[in-house]
Amino acid sequence: MLFSEMLNRGQEDATAIVDSKGSVTYGAFRAAVAGFAAQLHDLGLAKGDRVALWGYNSANWLVAFFGIVRAGGVALLVNYSMGIDDAAELLRSANARFLVCGDNGQTKRRDDAMEALASAVDIEPSRCLDIRGDACNLASAYAGVEGLAEQRKPSEEGDTAFIIFTSGTTSAPKAVCISQRALTADARALMAGLEGTMGGSICVAVPLFHILGLLTSYVYLILGSVVCLPASYRADALVSMIGANQVSDMAAVGAVYQGLVSADGFGKKVVPHLRTCLIAGGMSTPVQMMRLELDFANATFINMYGQSEGAPLTMVRPSDLVELRAGTVGRAVDGVELRIAGLDGSTLPIGEVGEVLARGVCLMNGYEGLSTDDQAIDADGWLHTGDLGFLDNEGYLRLAGRIKDVIIRGGENISPAEIEAELISIEGVGDAKVMGAPHPIFGESVEACVTVQGVGPFDEGRVLEALRTRMPRYKVPTHIFTFSEFPLNVNGKLDQRSLYVSMLGKLREIEVDEELAGGITVFEITVKNSSYAIAPVAGLVSDLVSSIGYGRPRAIKIKLAVEEMLIERIMYAYSGAGDIHVRISLMPEWLRVSFSDNGAEYVIDKRRDTSTSARIILNSVDNFHTERSGGRPEYCMDFLYDGDLDVKGFLLEEKEVAEEWEDFDEAMKRLP
Repeated sequence: MLFSEMLNRGQEDATAIVDSKGSVTYGAFRAAVAGFAAQLHDLGLAKGDRVALWGYNSANWLVAFFGIVRAGGVALLVNYSMGIDDAAELLRSANARFLVCGDNGQTKRRDDAMEALASAVDIEPSRCLDIRGDACNLASAYAGVEGLAEQRKPSEEGDTAFIIFTSGTTSAPKAVCISQRALTADARALMAGLEGTMGGSICVAVPLFHILGLLTSYVYLILGSVVCLPASYRADALVSMIGANQVSDMAAVGAVYQGLVSADGFGKKVVPHLRTCLIAGGMSTPVQMMRLELDFANATFINMYGQSEGAPLTMVRPSDLVELRAGTVGRAVDGVELRIAGLDGSTLPIGEVGEVLARGVCLMNGYEGLSTDDQAIDADGWLHTGDLGFLDNEGYLRLAGRIKDVIIRGGENISPAEIEAELISIEGVGDAKVMGAPHPIFGESVEACVTVQGVGPFDEGRVLEALRTRMPRYKVPTHIFTFSEFPLNVNGKLDQRSLYVSMLGKLREIEVDEELAGGITVFEITVKNSSYAIAPVAGLVSDLVSSIGYGRPRAIKIKLAVEEMLIERIMYAYSGAGDIHVRISLMPEWLRVSFSDNGAEYVIDKRRDTSTSARIILNSVDNFHTERSGGRPEYCMDFLYDGDLDVKGFLLEEKEVAEEWEDFDEAMKRLP
């Protein structure tokens, strides 16, 4: 069936799409799609003509997409973060003849972005359509345009309907050609896999130029549900949209879900509403996903696996136990065959790791412009995913790594080779190796290692600024680490494992420096205004400073100072102070113990010995001062580290121990 037939489900007056600028009904949406298709036809679009679609997620983007396909064109889905030069290169390679432009990263910077891109690709101004504006403003713009009869026949639904550009192991993005038949097969497989658990609305927190964003929007429009398209994937914007629309379902990558948990309003505006959470794009670990299950108390997380070339290939089912949903990417969806292949192409038995191969009607038509030898689908119809994994006895797929050299940052596939080529072309850079590093929000961060040429100091800022002018910001490395030379193995080739370990060590040092700059809170407690709290709190502080590495004399002085401050706030003339809040922070050069409460302000005048407590405190601390936060005084006692105490070294060592425990914990979770 064609898109237009599948979309003809929602009631005329029912809300179809909500974006940051408003909402549109199904009746208006269908009219806009028909009108947009007619407009393209009037502008001279012929069957198979390429139409570039460049803009943020919006109702108008979906109108344009379905309108392009209905008119018989091929939609080229362009990353909205791309600069004009990069976008122009893609459009030239795909022979684009029309340009549809919405709000995007470039239009924010310059008003003539659409015209500049069109000029760079020799697209006539008359073939440029501007879809910026309020939600589905296209509905009113084309309300009087007579609907266009279908240009495609059902027998031609296997023709390429749209192209997604995806990074591979080389610097050149691959043009993935997908048909209406394939996306509709994907949609049916997703609906069957969810077993009727889909709600009446979905928040699509992934780009529409990605297969997950487009597929989930298509599925929920088929069902007559509400598709919510947030203006950004920042936690505050998502919380606002989910709460305002009482959204039942969501599609996002793991990093987005993790960011929501700590956002203001999460417990009141998100948790009560979300029921089904679709997750893809390189979710980190089973433990992280289990934690999400606990945080999103009313939701079931559905883990999926796929690629632009075919998605989903596998998915877990809502009825699966959380251990299966967290530790695997599920079973093959309806219509997809899976097998695990060895180096010789033979099918491996259950439990053995090899390349994941998939076959089915949902697969792409192929990569445009590449030879038969460079295609990912072989002569027998098997898609070679480039991912490693194994099947268990129940048919669940467990991924085990990647053959492909790709970094996945927040769901974006990034080619290290592309960045390496740009780095090497910059003066002062010798060799370059780009790798991904674990990141708590994006899954992976982009990190670069370079060898330095020349005798002058290496200017990291200059190199990063040069990269920002050549590629989208999400591809620019977070850090650049310099080496006199890269480690080599016994065969004289790059020892990537040793380089990676060295890079992680340097990254860990930077993280500690950044954390120390603002202070690291390692202990925080609120106690009742009672004498019973003094000894336990002082004891905890004493144990902590001893474990950090303070010598015994200094540890005793710190304990005495803490006791005296607690006595002063609790026992003498401060009965109205209320609860006492105690915090210990590691600062770059000293340890800080701070106290706050609601009592009258406490003042120590170093020129006068006003009390025994004051003498003890002043004899112990290296600095005492009062800070104010929201009008509430906070009393800070600072203690310089002992001469032989390297707090940065201590933190680095503790980070290594913590990572070892995390690895051990995850390994234990994987045991049968």
